[in-house]
Amino acid sequence: MKYLFGPVPSRRLGYSLGIDILPAKVCTFDCIYCEVGKTTRKISEREDFGNSEEILAELKEFLEKFTGRIDHITVSGSGEPTLHKKLGYLAEEIKKITEIPLALITNASLFHMEDVRKEAMLFDVVLPSIDAGLNDTFQKVNQPHRDIVLEDMIDGLKKFCDEYKGKVLLEILFVKGINDSERDILALRKIISVMKVSKLQINTVVRPPAYEGYRPIEEKDKEKIRNLLGDIAEIELVFKSEKDNFSNAGIEDVERLIARRPCTFETISASLGIPIDRLRFIMDELEERKIIKTDQFNGEFFYSILNKEKSKEGKK
Repeated sequence: MKYLFGPVPSRRLGYSLGIDILPAKVCTFDCIYCEVGKTTRKISEREDFGNSEEILAELKEFLEKFTGRIDHITVSGSGEPTLHKKLGYLAEEIKKITEIPLALITNASLFHMEDVRKEAMLFDVVLPSIDAGLNDTFQKVNQPHRDIVLEDMIDGLKKFCDEYKGKVLLEILFVKGINDSERDILALRKIISVMKVSKLQINTVVRPPAYEGYRPIEEKDKEKIRNLLGDIAEIELVFKSEKDNFSNAGIEDVERLIARRPCTFETISASLGIPIDRLRFIMDELEERKIIKTDQFNGEFFYSILNKEKSKEGKK
């Protein structure tokens, strides 16, 4: 599949069928913690990437054949999805294809634009993120395009939350020593206190970040942050997959998954529904062909693609 991935177990959306609507990696930010990698094309103007009909055709074909569980169809991907000029068109057409709830994961950087807010309202669930309430911290953690202004972004997100009738699951991702000071947390609290959100979720770095040296906050930090933010803050919980949700996914599915973001062995098994014993053979073959590499981060081992060209050759 070129645009779809999953269904994967999501911490917030259950079994989520992802749709990556942008080329890698086009974004408004170059976040220091990003699990997808460094931004290669940082832009702030929306574009038509010319792939809308391909995306819809691939989704329709997939849904006609797939018999497993899907809790949400999630528009997200390798960059910021609201950069796609046909986001609203895609949402409308997907709703004609299926009744599965539609979710949008966004960094909210373009919510100062009225057309972006209007298109986001077509989704059943919107999952925006905001990692800083102070401009100096915003520049450090998100490394935004020069045209993105924090105050405008916050104002746009507030307007959206005021008008939107669906669920808003707001996430803050904390990086140790970057945006976790009391000053930063209280600035975020001031902003969030005037926003209508269904839930506020605290997260941290859980996979190898785009830029080396950045670490997750600790458990004790999470409790401190939750206390400072107030009663609506919720500690992020990892979604547990069902043991009987096994599929016929194979080696190419594993390659596609870890080409998007580094994954642990357990995450690959849960995301693709591959039994542990069968996955061991797949990973052994990928290692023997020198297609994957293993990195240790925060006490866990993550698999990622070592050489994408070799990976492509292996599929011929």
